[in-house]
Amino acid sequence: MKTRLFLTAALALWGLSAQADPAPGDAARGAEVFKAQCAACHLAKATDKSPPIGPQLLGVVGRKAGSWDHFGYTPAMKKAGFTWDPKLLDKYLENPYAVVPGAAMGLLVPSPSHRADVIAYLSTNPDLLRQPERPAP
Repeated sequence: MKTRLFLTAALALWGLSAQADPAPGDAARGAEVFKAQCAACHLAKATDKSPPIGPQLLGVVGRKAGSWDHFGYTPAMKKAGFTWDPKLLDKYLENPYAVVPGAAMGLLVPSPSHRADVIAYLSTNPDLLRQPERPAP
């Protein structure tokens, strides 16, 4: 009986945490996590250079998915139709394919603290680099 009660409580708390906003992260730690895990494919700084493999992420918070010019998004990302916010980025970084089936993201970020830190980093200076968004297809 105690085990059943414990499992029920644990599942209820897990369900609440899965729906809650991501925990606030540390932007300085996020810069380090980004450098270690994301920078091989993405840029998050003002530059005229094209990102190595993935789209530019500076200014991604508040930007429509699949809208960065000069990047060949998958058809699924082009049709996603949402705007990136911290909660959605957290879900995407945890499992991109659950958020956008057909996404081409090659790395999962299973650590909630790493996701929170990277999101804090990507949320700093979001207006520093803005580009006109593509019209919807």
